[in-house]
Amino acid sequence: MNVRLSDTGFTLFILQRLSGALLALLLFTHLVTIIFAVQGGLSVAEIVDRVRGNLFWISFYGVFALTAVVHAMIGLRKILVEWTPVNRRVIDVFVLLYVIGALWLGYEAIEAIW
Repeated sequence: MNVRLSDTGFTLFILQRLSGALLALLLFTHLVTIIFAVQGGLSVAEIVDRVRGNLFWISFYGVFALTAVVHAMIGLRKILVEWTPVNRRVIDVFVLLYVIGALWLGYEAIEAIW
């Protein structure tokens, strides 16, 4: 088997596995934090107030959003390539535009909390 690191399919395969592992860790951290906060009696407004202006949590959720976008878009691209007759270049452009839109929404959400 001759696999080149420049092969887009192989690179995306590895990147999706890495983003999936990181996403699982980030999701676990998020859920545990929220569960403890809610059980501790904090409301959503109080949780947002604690996150607002906190560089650690803003960075955490920024990485979380970026990782989710990367993971989802690689999966979307793979599904479209395998299940539709559409040209791969067209799919790549569509997914790239979708990535830009998703990143913009993530940025707006984080900026709203910051």
